Amino acid sequence: MVVLAAAICTKNGKALLSRQFSEMTKSRVEGLLAAFPKLIGLGRQHTFIETENIRYVYQPLESLYIVLITNKNSNILEDLETLHLLAKLVPEYSNFDEYDISKNAFELVFTFDEVIAMGYKERVTLQQIKHFISMESHEEERFRMEEKIKQKEAQILATSKAKEFEKMRHEEMLRGKRSGYGGMGGGMGSGGYSPLDSSPHGGSKSSSPYNNYGGNRDDRDNNNNNNNNNNNNNRDRDSPSTSRPSAASSGLQGMKLGGKSGLNKNSAIAQVLKEEKIVEKVEDVEQLLDSQISQIPETPTVPQEGVHITVEESFTSFVESDGTVESIDIKGGLSVQVNDQSLGKVKVNLKQGKLSKQFQFITHPNIDKALFGEQSVLRLRDATKAFPSGGILKWRCKTNDESMMPIRVNCWPSPGRDSTTVNLEYDCLVGYELKSVFIEIPNPTSNAPIINQFDGLYEYDNKQKCVIWKIPLIDDSNRQGSMEFSVKGNTQSFFPVKIHFTASHTICDTIVGSVFVEETNQSTNFSTVTTLSVDTYEIK
Repeated sequence: MVVLAAAICTKNGKALLSRQFSEMTKSRVEGLLAAFPKLIGLGRQHTFIETENIRYVYQPLESLYIVLITNKNSNILEDLETLHLLAKLVPEYSNFDEYDISKNAFELVFTFDEVIAMGYKERVTLQQIKHFISMESHEEERFRMEEKIKQKEAQILATSKAKEFEKMRHEEMLRGKRSGYGGMGGGMGSGGYSPLDSSPHGGSKSSSPYNNYGGNRDDRDNNNNNNNNNNNNNRDRDSPSTSRPSAASSGLQGMKLGGKSGLNKNSAIAQVLKEEKIVEKVEDVEQLLDSQISQIPETPTVPQEGVHITVEESFTSFVESDGTVESIDIKGGLSVQVNDQSLGKVKVNLKQGKLSKQFQFITHPNIDKALFGEQSVLRLRDATKAFPSGGILKWRCKTNDESMMPIRVNCWPSPGRDSTTVNLEYDCLVGYELKSVFIEIPNPTSNAPIINQFDGLYEYDNKQKCVIWKIPLIDDSNRQGSMEFSVKGNTQSFFPVKIHFTASHTICDTIVGSVFVEETNQSTNFSTVTTLSVDTYEIK
């Protein structure tokens, strides 16, 4: 054996990760690593240490060490080459801190195994190891592509069936108004019309929202041949009572948005998917659809360190209906909370991007303004005062430059003969993620709109009379999206359109780089929460 073990430990000798290539107990490995920092000493420039039986070959990784434990007969040059290769691989899969090393322990062990086999170095390069670890499979990639195609086809089919339901519901409502019998067509009782009669044996009464209209023709003919009394009973049972409006009693709701009937929008879509054998259980689809409608990404709770920094920014904009940007107002602030009082005075180093030059910054009176202007460092002007725990920095930008908008929304109503078709589209102009994107469009009539096409999710608020287009998350996979619906109304009645979203990145492009203790000039751990929200964003 040459390499006995490869490990990552702290400067105090605490073992974070170790891969043994010979029979070694856990206690022995921990003992060797615990003794390692004591053997280094101060001021030593070597990268190896020898004891009576073993040799340590090591390399510092910021606050950690990567160590090879070898026997004294190993080739020191080959050991150094192995060590340097491992030092290049570690940052590819983890940061140099205890939490991240522990989190990515399995990936790091896999890389160690690719470099060292049975104690000897393998003849591999960095790129080859990365390729091996990725474990890419052409069969898996093909399977994923086929699954995506199936999901897309299922979505298209579900959308087309939903449109079909909407169209039939609309036609039935118009036919009911013309007949004057509250939804019962004049020829319904005698003709036995069933718009969803697709079964070869006469259709299923329990699954169709339209089966109350005169029953099924084949079933009624069979009943006529067998027993005229049974036919009359079935006809009386299947026909709705004329003393009540049929729109309420027959369940003819279809895809009506915001309705409160027993067969709601989700169950109708779920029933279609089951009939087309896309899914097995209606309950599973209903639960999935309900969870998707109500799902809103939540901001994860960040554990607070000794210094906790909060960055908040609000966005306000007014845009004309033709797309002209009337105004943009962006306000932000940074506050510091010192949870560990022993730290006392700290200074905060900021990293500012190109967009920060368009903002005006104002610092707290106790902050060194000159130092911030030159080096983007927030430090106390008077060292005898305590570091302020409230807001210490504010910024603002007022402009009409559309490049400062995280997302652009276009609303285009097109009047037709019987209704107005409203086309909406969004375009995300930034590279970071936007969460909980809600776009509200007014509905000028009391009739629910017919949704023709949409990306993401949608909901109709019957009380507020508005369509709510929801995109839970916008990332690289959906930087653009569109929606289309039809309803009666003039073009100006679909405004104002209101947009809401949140993000974990500021438009100002200002982030916290590091935090140092003033007295010792040593870096300290810190936590930060960054929030971008919308104050007002309207298309008038």
